Amino acid sequence: MTPKPPPKAPAAGPPCADCPALCCRYLATEIDRPRCKRDYDDIRWYLLHRAVSVFLDADGAWFLAFESPCRELDEAGRCRCYATRPRLCRAHGQAAGSCEFHGPLHRVRFSTAEEFEHWLDAQGLDWRYRERPRGRERGRSA
Repeated sequence: MTPKPPPKAPAAGPPCADCPALCCRYLATEIDRPRCKRDYDDIRWYLLHRAVSVFLDADGAWFLAFESPCRELDEAGRCRCYATRPRLCRAHGQAAGSCEFHGPLHRVRFSTAEEFEHWLDAQGLDWRYRERPRGRERGRSA
C-alpha cells in the first residue's frame, strides 16, 4: 500500500498552474466492490500486471487504475488541448477533495498482488481457494 503524502496548499491563479499534471498520468475506472473469492482473485490478477493499481477512494468506491500518460501532455507536462479538453478533464478537481495535487484521492491503494493479499489478511477476509486433492477428476470416484 502506498502511504498518503501530506496535502498541499492550493496555489494562487488557475487551478492547474503549479501541478505537474498528476491527473493526466493515469486513468481509472470504477469497479464493483469485491464480494467473493472470485472477485478477490480477479483483483489479484489485475495487480500482477505492470503499471496497474487498485484503490479505494474516500467514499469507499473501488477503482482499477492504469498508469498511462495522456497523449496530449507536452514535454513540460502541460496540456496541448487545454482549451478543448474533454469533459472529464474539465470536471476533474472542481469538487473539494477531488484533485491529486492537494492530496491523494485514495484511502487505500494497492500496486502489487502481495499488498492486496496482506490487506485482505489484515481485514480477516477468507479469500484463498482451497487446494483440490490431486489424482481425482471431478465427478469420478476412485
